[in-house]
Amino acid sequence: MLATYSEFSLVALLTLFFTNMASQQALADSSVAFIVISYSTFLAMGFHNGAIRDGAISTSNDEKNDVLRLELYFSAFVAFSLMIAAVVARDNFYLMAGLFIGGVNHLKTACQTVFRLQGMDLLLNTLNVAWATVFFVSFSLLAWLSQGIALEVRFFSAWGASAAFVICVFFAFCLFTLKAFRPPATTNGALFFKVLSSSKYMFLMASGLVVLLTSDRLVLNTLEAAEKVRADFQYVDVLTNIYFLGMTSVLYYFTPGLLKRFSGIDVTHQGTFTAMVTKYAAYLLGVVIFFVLVMVVFLLVIDKLSWALLGVLVSMLTLKTLLICLGFLCNFYLAQRLEKILAASYLVLMLVGLSLSFLYGYFFIGTLFLVFLPLLNALLVGALVVYLLKRISVQDKHEESIGIN
Repeated sequence: MLATYSEFSLVALLTLFFTNMASQQALADSSVAFIVISYSTFLAMGFHNGAIRDGAISTSNDEKNDVLRLELYFSAFVAFSLMIAAVVARDNFYLMAGLFIGGVNHLKTACQTVFRLQGMDLLLNTLNVAWATVFFVSFSLLAWLSQGIALEVRFFSAWGASAAFVICVFFAFCLFTLKAFRPPATTNGALFFKVLSSSKYMFLMASGLVVLLTSDRLVLNTLEAAEKVRADFQYVDVLTNIYFLGMTSVLYYFTPGLLKRFSGIDVTHQGTFTAMVTKYAAYLLGVVIFFVLVMVVFLLVIDKLSWALLGVLVSMLTLKTLLICLGFLCNFYLAQRLEKILAASYLVLMLVGLSLSFLYGYFFIGTLFLVFLPLLNALLVGALVVYLLKRISVQDKHEESIGIN
């Protein structure tokens, strides 16, 4: 856990430096790169999550290794495709940087999947800290020695180069460890489509999550909002991602164990999960309050606090907190093989949320009310969280009544 937070701390420090030192135009334009990095996850079609789930509940070590080898093959293909696209888009720096970093991130996810499911916690922690450390050092050197180069070029170049260098080393290690270069088994093709088919619901969930997290900046860029507005939203998104990524990394770390724990049909699973949700919701509320206070003090110190930034901060934090709660609930539904319910829910969230966001942005593009744009999705996510919790509670009472009778 310490390694995970060390990774996010280093990346957060660099991103904060970039957002505070970059010009308003560079910060507004850089939102394109961040959006592309996020949307590049669509190319995995949910396969990463499917591999984690199938590997976690596999009945034999050979079956798990077959799934992991397919994860490496598929990730390499997606990464290569994105990097080719980056070369094609070289005239647009932000698009090129987003595509390249998005490709490298697929390789990183594959390595993390292998290390987590193989119980290689030391290597997992080393990977997380190593790439962030190299990024920190390389960008620090570029910022000091190459001041004639634009800051945004130094930032994204250091990010892409350091991630590619470190992650490719670990990816090669995973290939050799799993003997991925040996002739493929005859069942590999069938297993691939089995995992891919079972991942279609995970793909819809991941797509919905990415759209919900980025819809505000997508709307602002599409409707050509003022440069300052786009810069403010990107700036606050960087700040709130420190909280969001930190909390989701904890949830991500424990996902295999949670899936295993709640994959049974015993009625005690429902009761245990409901009690766990209540306890962690209280912890999360405390973290949110603490984070808001820290961010307000930080913005005051750097003399950037304004009502507009505070409105965006509260809106984004509300949305991301509810998404964390939704992610926790998803573990129970995934363990119970209820992916269809989640996929349909995320699809409705994505379509309705994006439509309302464009409608809201169209009417309030030039007003102060635009700072509350993320609250639209927050309300939808909150309603879904209540609905899913209620389903668990109803199922719990139903099974208890069956047990009594």
